[in-house]
Amino acid sequence: MTRSSGNSLTQRLVALIKEFTQFGMVGAMAYVIDVGLFNLVQHSPAGFLSGHPNSAQLLASSIATVFSWLNRHWTYRGRTRKNVAREATLFVIANLGGIAISQFCLLFTHHVLGLTSPLADNIAAYVVGFGLGTAFRFIFYHYIVFTGHKGHGTGDPGSARPVAGGEGADGDDVEPQVPAAVRP
Repeated sequence: MTRSSGNSLTQRLVALIKEFTQFGMVGAMAYVIDVGLFNLVQHSPAGFLSGHPNSAQLLASSIATVFSWLNRHWTYRGRTRKNVAREATLFVIANLGGIAISQFCLLFTHHVLGLTSPLADNIAAYVVGFGLGTAFRFIFYHYIVFTGHKGHGTGDPGSARPVAGGEGADGDDVEPQVPAAVRP
């Protein structure tokens, strides 16, 4: 292994840890919003969705998702696409997957296990479901939603070269470029 490839691996690992930490910080704030709203509308005296845990969880998760979308530039600075509509669509799909995981956990707890207490709801939705959903979202965001690459080369943002399988300067997918040495 050469020193440059070791530095590259170290730099990628540090970048991944930083991304995961920022993802976790935004996620922690979204978690507080999600859990707080769920318990407010489901289990408080003013709970207008009392007895409807899946509806309460869907409402709370949707609001937490909007919060996460508004904070995406901090976590994925330099990796967001210029095609915001496509990015937003993929972001919504990722979050619907995470919400579906939490919804399944709530349904399973209520209808299979027969556990319907506020504690059971919170464990199903916000320990098991949120944990699995968060892992799903992180992987989906990292590999599918926020795949833009920071500029390489002169330091000028306009000088970034498209990476094979990556995004072009306008945010659209680009064809992989084959080096001249390996072209037929």
